[in-house]
Amino acid sequence: MKLPNMVTLKQSFDVTVIKDIEGETRKLLQESKLLDLLKDGEQVAVGVGSRGISGQVKVLKTLCEEIKKTGAQPFLFPAMGSHGGGTSRGQEQVLHSLGIHEETTGAPIRSNAQGILTGETKEGIPVYLDKNALEADRVIMVNRIKLHTKFKGPVESGIQKMLSVGIGKVQGATALHRAAVKQGFPQVIQSVAARAMEELNFFMGFAIIESPNKHVHALHILTKETIAEEEILLKKSATLMPRIPFKEFDLLIVDEIGKDISGTGMDTNVTGRNRDILGDFCMEPRVQRIFVRDLTAKTQGNANGIGFADFTTKRLVDAMDIKKTYTNSLAAMSPEKAAIPVYFETDKEAITAALESIGLADGSDARIVRIKNTSELAAMEISDSLVPHIQASPGVTTDIPGRPTAMAFDPHNNLL
Repeated sequence: MKLPNMVTLKQSFDVTVIKDIEGETRKLLQESKLLDLLKDGEQVAVGVGSRGISGQVKVLKTLCEEIKKTGAQPFLFPAMGSHGGGTSRGQEQVLHSLGIHEETTGAPIRSNAQGILTGETKEGIPVYLDKNALEADRVIMVNRIKLHTKFKGPVESGIQKMLSVGIGKVQGATALHRAAVKQGFPQVIQSVAARAMEELNFFMGFAIIESPNKHVHALHILTKETIAEEEILLKKSATLMPRIPFKEFDLLIVDEIGKDISGTGMDTNVTGRNRDILGDFCMEPRVQRIFVRDLTAKTQGNANGIGFADFTTKRLVDAMDIKKTYTNSLAAMSPEKAAIPVYFETDKEAITAALESIGLADGSDARIVRIKNTSELAAMEISDSLVPHIQASPGVTTDIPGRPTAMAFDPHNNLL
């Protein structure tokens, strides 16, 4: 099959970013005066998730340094639900893969996979909490605030989700997802998070908002009294989310998916495709076929989200850690996200099959978009037929710096 010529599309985003992350972190902590409340020798548990988040290591390092100045002792703990295979060692390894360990943050990691049942919400939802966090004198949660890939509501990914799903380990994540099937995620997350803040010595949430080009746009501190402001921060984050600038096209090629990119491997807000027990959702862009080429190294074999793809490669299937993938997808009540799609030995076979499956015998005019992953959209390859259809977005400048060239494959028929 003849394939289309491709061009590089670059997007630049007109947003401010924080250049001195350490300085801004110190400034926020000093202005809040919260660290003045710490006492000498107190144990401060700092919860960390499983995502690659802009500036996270610098925030953690500075936060731990400032805590130590008070005489208190910080430690890190994984707050990532069923990720890392749901084991203590697996979750510690996830943090290491993100560059988070004692050498980079100045605080040790205490990883315990056991979620302790502490009670129920008024709706009867069991509340599980990390053992080390429960025993700490203070608890701080550090997370990015952004749109979720599974549901929509006033609170999505952020501090409250970490206080409900993340901190509860496999037991808590499973219980919450079960409850959400009937009650809805926003209600369940807010209810469980409220109860968690009562059970824990919750001290603060340190929220990170990213710019479209994966830098830190803003930092915010939330307390038990101001946690409702997370709804405002979510709306702010949503306006900054990068997008693929087309309403519809034939084939999306994603070079890599992984848990470090998104909870569903590839962000459904970017791909426009979601499939869940809560319903099948199609948003813009409307793409007919998705081809995923590989897993990220940092996902450590967890291929949750591969079920959103129509085609993949044998090398991705061979790289899957079935146990990690199944543990994660089943805890989230989402076995469909672990379903293995049609796969081929080479990229060229998969691309050809994808285009033939939508009725194209000649792919020279096929509308194709190729991205590295759903979190890096500053540059992408598009087929030349899509150039006239680029959608303008406020604050986004697009540029095509080169001429169209043929899709490039190596001697093994895999994309370069």
